[in-house]
Order: sequence, then structure tokens, then C-alpha cells
Amino acid sequence: MEIFFLKGNDPSDTATPEKTWIVVAEREIDARKLLPGNFEVYEVEVRTGDLGGMPGLIGWMGLPKT
Repeated sequence: MEIFFLKGNDPSDTATPEKTWIVVAEREIDARKLLPGNFEVYEVEVRTGDLGGMPGLIGWMGLPKT
């Protein structure tokens, strides 16, 4: 499995709308299906690897507040 960093905008979160979701999945389409709600992906980074286990969301990173 691969690690996908799906960067985009969460229109339902006004406090931190820009996020990067970290997802473990076989393919990009599978990673996108695991994202919540109406998250709008505009950039995808893939880290290849031989990860075992179950696919799923790891979490998200928001932009630091200044």
C-alpha cells in the first residue's frame, strides 16, 4: 500500500479549511473515497512503499495559524 497526501479545501470547516489528509490505500481513487464530506482535493503526493495492514485515514495536517 501507498501513503497519499491529499491536499485541498474543506468547505465545511471555516476555522482551518486548508488541510492535507494522510491516507494509506492501494490506489489514489481508494484514498479519495476515504475522505470525509465535500473535501476538494487539488494536489496529490504519493509516497510509495510496501506497507502492510488495513487501508484508512491517518489524520490531517492544517496550516499553522499566524
